[in-house]
Amino acid sequence: MMNTYKKPVVTVDAGMAEGVYAASGASKGTLNVVYCGVWDRWGTNGGKGLAQADWSDITGTITLNITFNDTVDQVETDNASVQTSCSGKTATLTFASTVSNSLTIGIHLNHGTSIDNLQMTGFTYSVN
Repeated sequence: MMNTYKKPVVTVDAGMAEGVYAASGASKGTLNVVYCGVWDRWGTNGGKGLAQADWSDITGTITLNITFNDTVDQVETDNASVQTSCSGKTATLTFASTVSNSLTIGIHLNHGTSIDNLQMTGFTYSVN
């Protein structure tokens, strides 16, 4: 008997503080990212947004791409072993599934736009 693959669906509801869920097959478990809102403000010229990621039943190296409605200037986490980078509106985090779960993520806007308007528009992940 073969299982039928079901393509994951990502939905976004701007203005909700709920997480966006994605799963790609039972063998890779699940991962959730929640954008919590403003963490810190730097006057009227940017600041830091707070997100949380958690996962279950995943083994391997996770590459997580989180997209936002504004250009990301820097991304940081509370775990030094996580590799981070940003390009345009996407923050990329690569880490072992064995790092401390959940992961606190800081999203920096340093280019003069208001941190109050930052919203997560979605995310994807892969496991190797």
